[in-house]
Amino acid sequence: MNRTAVPAGIDEFERALARSVVVAARAMPDSPLVSVTLCTERGIRSAAWAHARARVLDGLQSAAGRGPSFDAIESGRPVTAAGLAADEARWGSFSPGPHGVRSLHAEPLISQGRLLGTLNLYSAGVAGFAAQTHVAAEVSAALVGELFDVAIDAARTREVAAQLKEALGTRPVIDQALGIVMAQRRCTARQAFEILRNVSQDRNLKVHHVAATIVRSVSGGPPQRPRFEDPPPPGDRGHPA
Repeated sequence: MNRTAVPAGIDEFERALARSVVVAARAMPDSPLVSVTLCTERGIRSAAWAHARARVLDGLQSAAGRGPSFDAIESGRPVTAAGLAADEARWGSFSPGPHGVRSLHAEPLISQGRLLGTLNLYSAGVAGFAAQTHVAAEVSAALVGELFDVAIDAARTREVAAQLKEALGTRPVIDQALGIVMAQRRCTARQAFEILRNVSQDRNLKVHHVAATIVRSVSGGPPQRPRFEDPPPPGDRGHPA
């Protein structure tokens, strides 16, 4: 399964993620410490937690480069450990025992077919987790995955809107340059565009940058680009007089 790194700094999304982790913790029968770790280029990072100690334990995994989260990310399957004697030996420097933790569970977080990280449970109990807790972890991970789906779709929408806005802003400049090339070369619009595109590829520049250079060389000034303003939020539209 493919992994993907989730960029940090999306405040609104991370607040929603933190709320979802708190809700998940309240739904766990065994009252474990709950957190979410996400894949990054350097390993994992703790992105949300319902308990401060869970964040500390996430940090221990991150520092060691080993632990249930890493195993779950590597396999794409849930990882549970109870008692921890054998697992602590396998995980080397990651040792949650001194923090009063005896049972661990890492549930993979999946969004749009990509593994993003894990939902983590830490408990002082030595017998592992109740069956209901495993079910709650699976359901919570699915709900967090849906939250990622919404965030990713929203990010894509913003990216497409930005690209469309740029295209609308640069099209008049390209049209001006096409007219200039058509007049100078006595060619069709299609041929003029091929000339612009060839120059763009040869100079490793975007077509609209090439077009702006042509317009500037003929007019002596920068090309005039239309201004587009984002519409106001629905609540700020006001009412007609």
